[in-house]
Amino acid sequence: MELVGNRKETLMSNDFVKQLEASLYEMLPLVKALDIKLEEARPGYVVSSMSRTPIVVNHIDAFHAGALYTFAETAAGAVIAASFDLGKITLINKRGEINYQKLVKEKVICKAAIPQGAIEVLTKEVMHSGKAVFPYTVVLELPGGEPACEVTFDFYMYRNRE
Repeated sequence: MELVGNRKETLMSNDFVKQLEASLYEMLPLVKALDIKLEEARPGYVVSSMSRTPIVVNHIDAFHAGALYTFAETAAGAVIAASFDLGKITLINKRGEINYQKLVKEKVICKAAIPQGAIEVLTKEVMHSGKAVFPYTVVLELPGGEPACEVTFDFYMYRNRE
C-alpha cells in the first residue's frame, strides 16, 4: 500500500510521537507516573496533555502545583528533544518560574513550539561556544483554550564531549 500526502505525514508523525513519548518515559519515570501524554510531535512543535489522576490532585481537588510544573517542564523538554540532536547537546533546566491563573480540575494541555530559525541559531551557538542559555515559556491551557498558567524556564544547553 502506497501512502501519499498528509496521510503519510500523519503516520510518520504518529510514529515520531510514540518514539518520543517512549524515550521520555524511559529517561524520566516521573513523566510516566504522572501519565503525561504526547498528542502530536514534530521538530519544532509538540502538543502534550495531562489528565486528572489521583496522583496529580491536591487537597483542594485541583491539580497539584508540582504536577503542573513537572508537566510544563516536560512539555518544554519534549519540544526541545524533538528539535535538537540530543546526541550532541545536553539540556538542563537551570531556572523555572510559574504564574498560576486558573485552577486545573480535569485536564491540561500544552502546545510548545520553537521556530526553526531559533533551533538553528541555538545549535550553532552551542556547537561554537560549547554552551547556551535558552529562555523558554510555555502556556498550560484548559481544554477550552483558556490559560491555566504560564511557565518560564532558563534551559542550559551544552555540547556533549565526543
